[in-house]
Amino acid sequence: MNLVSMPDGRIINLDHLTYAERTGEYVVLHFTGGGDAGSGSIIRLKQSEGARRVWAYLAEKRTATIGPAS
Repeated sequence: MNLVSMPDGRIINLDHLTYAERTGEYVVLHFTGGGDAGSGSIIRLKQSEGARRVWAYLAEKRTATIGPAS
């Protein structure tokens, strides 16, 4: 599990993170999961220590493959 603690006391599991975006002064995190409908959840974080922890995690996990289009 990749747990990150936020400055406000929340702990989030980044294993279920599907998408992250910066919008103004916030970072918006989109997660999979949820109930039977399959809908995920969204968390908005102010760009602060919590957001920096998320971006650090993403930088470690980022991989890219560059090759010819098939």
